[in-house]
Amino acid sequence: MTMGTKQHAIMGLILAATWGSFLSRPGHGMDILPLDQVKPGMAGEWRTAVSGSDIRTFQLRVIGIADHFIGPNRPVIICEATDEENRLSGPVAGMSGSPVFIEGKLVGAYAYGYTWPKQQAIIGVTPIEEMLPVMDELAVRSTSAERNSPRWKSVEPASRERLLKYQSALKPLPSPLFVSGISQNTLEAFQSDIDAIGLDVMNAPMGSAKQSGEISLEAGSPVTAILMYGDFNFGATGTVTYVDGDRLLAFGHSFFQWGDVEIPLAHSEVLTVVRSLPSSFKLSNYGKVFGRVYQDRLTGIAGEAGTFVPMTDFSVHVSYPDSQEKSFSAKMFRHPRFSPLLNGLATMEALTRVNEFSEEQTLTVTTRLKVEGHDRIELTDIFSGVGAAQEAAFQGRAIHSLIADSIFDPPAMESVEVRVESLPRTLIHLLDAVYLKDNVLDAGDEVELTLSLKDHAGNRFRRKVSFPLPEEIRQERVEVMVADAVAAEKIDYEEFFPATRFEHVLERLDALKSRDRIYIKILRRSQGISVEGKHLSGLPPSTLALLKNAKGLKVDKNLQWDPVFELRIPVEAEFRGSAFLPLTVR
Repeated sequence: MTMGTKQHAIMGLILAATWGSFLSRPGHGMDILPLDQVKPGMAGEWRTAVSGSDIRTFQLRVIGIADHFIGPNRPVIICEATDEENRLSGPVAGMSGSPVFIEGKLVGAYAYGYTWPKQQAIIGVTPIEEMLPVMDELAVRSTSAERNSPRWKSVEPASRERLLKYQSALKPLPSPLFVSGISQNTLEAFQSDIDAIGLDVMNAPMGSAKQSGEISLEAGSPVTAILMYGDFNFGATGTVTYVDGDRLLAFGHSFFQWGDVEIPLAHSEVLTVVRSLPSSFKLSNYGKVFGRVYQDRLTGIAGEAGTFVPMTDFSVHVSYPDSQEKSFSAKMFRHPRFSPLLNGLATMEALTRVNEFSEEQTLTVTTRLKVEGHDRIELTDIFSGVGAAQEAAFQGRAIHSLIADSIFDPPAMESVEVRVESLPRTLIHLLDAVYLKDNVLDAGDEVELTLSLKDHAGNRFRRKVSFPLPEEIRQERVEVMVADAVAAEKIDYEEFFPATRFEHVLERLDALKSRDRIYIKILRRSQGISVEGKHLSGLPPSTLALLKNAKGLKVDKNLQWDPVFELRIPVEAEFRGSAFLPLTVR
């Protein structure tokens, strides 16, 4: 057993001893009212915390049941809150999962709402029978006949029309992903990534709850799924619906609908309910981590107490001339798509938060990654000018994503360390023009280039470069390319990276190009393909056609260029620009 595994095992035992008994209200002792006994007009109540962790009770009335609300044979109970407090606020984000009772029996979870209140609070309740299967062996499913029965047959036509209207308007109550330690400017820089994952991000002063003594948890208690905590915090708060021993159900709808997950789960403390016309929400602090979310399904999430969830150690260290180094650290949960985004957000925020930050700067960024079972990976790059911090953060996200979000089963990312040296000035060399002394040469001749460059202030200077032609280039026309790191990468991979095993990903990282280099390449036009991770270039048309039509052979991409030579020239700045020059070799 490795040291890391021992630590995880010890932490798991500590958590189990501390939290294994706090889930004190067994679900088997809780009576359930079957969905087929729920009728329009019934009065009920739901339980939730609106301040601290104390649970309050609110009244509701059943309007009807929508059979196919969130999918085929996925019913939701439509209800209306009847107390003035909830009529004022409308449905409240963060109440998702609040247990609903009729005649003292558990019916389901408050999970949906029409978030623009109009002097009423219409909510949707996920039946508990739809949630129980999320806890695996507690699966309680209706028979096919029950699931296909028309439950609206007892509803008057006018009421049925109203139900249809509510069904089109009711949406899952967001479990707001509260973010603290990240500015709005940083969130906006990554808005397209946030939208792609489908997040409802809210910047709020979330922090650690001031908790003391034994913490109890029951149906109606607030909980937070923690995605990152430390100097940067990301967490989604919802409500517990059902408790059975050391397991629980919450939310009443999916978090991300990721299926099997490993997300830390923490106790919560509600500060207040913020009433807002677009969407009211609970403002909360997270407390101690007591377990994990292990299922994230359509009808709810399932959690378990006493199980330690390994997380990735993340840190950013920023140094400036004549200034003390600033350090930030956090732990992030492990997910192939979300963790790289957290990496990028935290990196950009660390680079822009310090007092010495200036838009005119040059950043030398060294990233050290520890991947389970492999040697430490170290990469260095340079970013300069306005937007350097954002570019460095995007690069960090891309590197993390290349490892974590691959088609393979990647090993766990144990740690990410980012070290940044910042200079408060812009260092950029721009390619203005390229001159080739002779564009017709004999095989083996010297290629002589003159690069016309300018800095970001417009000051011009020249640099001469010479190198011998490779011996294999004869009697052909080639292209000489002068390129920055980005353009050179596109030529090497033609915007496509083939890999057939995880080791190819590590090789790709090792070959990443740096922005403080000028790359000079000689390129052949290629009749070739990339197949099963291998570049096959310069193929005769007959061979190319044979490979493309070979049964069972996966062709990744047609190739246009075959790089046959590369020269790297270091510069003390970020180099930008590219150019192509034709060269005939006799």
